[in-house]
Amino acid sequence: MPVMLDRSPDAPHLHIQVAAILKKRIHNGDWRNGSNIPPEKVLCAEFDVARGTVRQALATLEAEGYLSREQGRGTFVQWSEYSATSNRSQRLAFIVPYVRDSSVPAILVGFQQVAEQANYSVIFNHVNNDLQQQERVILKLIDENVAGFALYPINSEHIALIEELNNARFPIVLIDRYLRTISTDYVMTDHFGGAIRATHALFNLGHRRVGFVTWLSPSISMEHRYLGYCQALTERGMMLDERLVCRVEGGYPLIDHTQLHEFITGTDRPTAVFAANDQIAIALYRAAASLGISIPDHLSVVGFDDLDVSAHLDPPLTTMAQPFHEIGEVAAELLLRRINGKRERFDQIILAPTLIVRQSCQALQTQDATVGSFAL
Repeated sequence: MPVMLDRSPDAPHLHIQVAAILKKRIHNGDWRNGSNIPPEKVLCAEFDVARGTVRQALATLEAEGYLSREQGRGTFVQWSEYSATSNRSQRLAFIVPYVRDSSVPAILVGFQQVAEQANYSVIFNHVNNDLQQQERVILKLIDENVAGFALYPINSEHIALIEELNNARFPIVLIDRYLRTISTDYVMTDHFGGAIRATHALFNLGHRRVGFVTWLSPSISMEHRYLGYCQALTERGMMLDERLVCRVEGGYPLIDHTQLHEFITGTDRPTAVFAANDQIAIALYRAAASLGISIPDHLSVVGFDDLDVSAHLDPPLTTMAQPFHEIGEVAAELLLRRINGKRERFDQIILAPTLIVRQSCQALQTQDATVGSFAL
């Protein structure tokens, strides 16, 4: 039996009435988020209206963020408590795990410049590397009706809240790393390719015992750098030697130097090291200095990031420079496209790093033949 609509002269237009009824069904949970709504022909029969009326109603709900049309598949419910767009403010959120070096400010500046050009303000939050705080901050920002947020996640592990928001089509872009098992918009550096190039730079200087130092981290970015190091070995026809890989405990500036001391003075020590980031490279500098090991005379070092301090170390650090400012710009552009409904598929952008050559590396044949009483 058809649903009775008010067809009196003073009643709202039929498509408005149909839209209101369909919206109520969504709010009541009759049509679950992600479900396919009935075909237009079925709705026409149910409401006893022309197809044009049904299409107007569906277009209204799509514009309000309740429905999503996918070519060849149908029309789906995409509404949840997070997805209504009518009350969203002209504010974007920028969430990071920490502020401990120049990388985050550089990303933020790029992000904010693009946001402000589009008349959005930016709310900045850091979560002290605390997963529970990260979730609390995200929920608080949603309650404050931010239009969307850029998240530099603490790690790359699955986050149920992000999956829920993602399914609700809440605008999100990830920075520096992506999450396992969840597809989202993200922008990051080519950590894998950059690591290959950094490692080859040391091989090109005649080094054969090229080490890799990282810290235990469940983030994709650090894993990609390790895999890039391994790939460079393969390209040189060399097997991975676990004695040349050092995984340190803790996070900058609390890196445990004990493991570094053993790594650079042991029998199987490297003559050159690719440090997974500049923070680890700085710790390596300090460990070497405490042992009387000179960089680059006794040990060549390449980092990854190009933090502001890296050019001012003694000696200045050769490193792979991440395009931090560009990462922020692209993240804001992706987020604004998502907010404006201009993208259906996820955009996953990989930006190339640049090798910055300074004085922390030199050719193997010019290195001093000894480190203290140890022969290299």
